[in-house]
Amino acid sequence: MASAKRFYLEISSDMANLERVSDFVLDMARQSNFTEQITDHVQMAVDEAVTNVMEHAYGGRTDGKIAIECRVTADELQIEIRDRGEPFDPDTIREPNIHSPLSERTIGGLGVFFMRKLMDHVEFSHNRRGNLTRMTKKLA
Repeated sequence: MASAKRFYLEISSDMANLERVSDFVLDMARQSNFTEQITDHVQMAVDEAVTNVMEHAYGGRTDGKIAIECRVTADELQIEIRDRGEPFDPDTIREPNIHSPLSERTIGGLGVFFMRKLMDHVEFSHNRRGNLTRMTKKLA
């Protein structure tokens, strides 16, 4: 099995750090020779996941910690986003009906929906050490 390239970033839950997250993903994508489409998908999914942590897990507080770890092999990218904010239960989020008129749609749920559409696998878990968002993207 080929060795994995590892990338790691730790930030505070301040929205001003979203640019650092974007730069981190772009740097990882360049070093890993991702296609433009894969880069775009990963960047959007990670941005959405981190924004959700900032807004929902930490409730807008700027002193929370968020750790992003990526492992890249020849055929797969694995991303783990960890935080110690409020637990997240994905079962409480209903999949949005994107075909209904805007006036009939409920607020929320689009972020997780897009993450699941852009990545091959998305899962959420919580234990005594905090929340974990794990996303996988096939590269080959």
